[in-house]
Amino acid sequence: MVFRSPRRPRARSLLAWLSLVAVAFAMACSGQSMKDPDNDEKKEKSRPFKSTEATKDRLDDNQGDREDWRYWLAEKDGTGEIRVEVSKWEDSTTLTAMVTVFDEAGTRLIEKPMNQSSNPKVQEQFPVESGRKYYARFKLISGKGEYIAEMSEPLDPCSACTDKQECQEGKCVDKPCGGGCPEGKACDKEKNECVKVEKKAENKCEGVTCPKGEVCQRATGKCVVPVARPPDPAEPAKPTGVDCDVIDARDAGGGSVLTLSAGENRGVRKGMSGSVKGVKGANFTVTEVYPSRCKASCKVPAAKLSGKTKASIKL
Repeated sequence: MVFRSPRRPRARSLLAWLSLVAVAFAMACSGQSMKDPDNDEKKEKSRPFKSTEATKDRLDDNQGDREDWRYWLAEKDGTGEIRVEVSKWEDSTTLTAMVTVFDEAGTRLIEKPMNQSSNPKVQEQFPVESGRKYYARFKLISGKGEYIAEMSEPLDPCSACTDKQECQEGKCVDKPCGGGCPEGKACDKEKNECVKVEKKAENKCEGVTCPKGEVCQRATGKCVVPVARPPDPAEPAKPTGVDCDVIDARDAGGGSVLTLSAGENRGVRKGMSGSVKGVKGANFTVTEVYPSRCKASCKVPAAKLSGKTKASIKL
């Protein structure tokens, strides 16, 4: 009879288990087993940029988030713009990444580094064609952190200027004395305040007596027949509405949510009503207002608004 040691099978099992643990640990350390939490690590999984506000996202190698993809659909031929800013939070000090812009064919249009120390902001323009998608890839090089990104037509930096402001070098600055002074006062630009103006009007009619039916001109001292004053011109009719474009229409409930190209800069306020031109019953109510855009709730679905790009908001 042959006796075998019972310890050897147990030793082999232990060695096999330790080998599996070592492989699993190595995979975890290398990040191979970690899935991107955003689920946007490929062009095919890219999501659109937000149309009314900047898109916030982050890259973090420890969480497997090494690459983000976004896209923007150009609505007309012209110029597009990518704007990226690395967050100023202390958590983002180690972030080093690369932002790249591609067209639908995969042509690389722009590629710029982004990090908090030397390249905290990226703002680049590129040519676009109507109806085509343009993709932005944010690829992690090292570290982690948050960034803010937008892709759209180039912004008009002075569209938000009020009547009491003027555009200087792409910024809205207050006009001296609030843009004007009341009658009898003039603006002292150095003091930025309205000061009283003392005028000594010359009167050459002192001691002059004119015949009946005539009057004396103060500037000349001569007697003249007064000229009938023409009636005041009628005041121009005030506008009753704001014409604008329908930038986007999406189904919501039994109707749709519209994004319109008019906002605070054109006097639009929450609660105002309007309609899409050329579509029966396409009435809407403004629900949110931004500096140059607004959102509205419409009674008809987005499909009925296809091809209709003009709207009017009642003042």
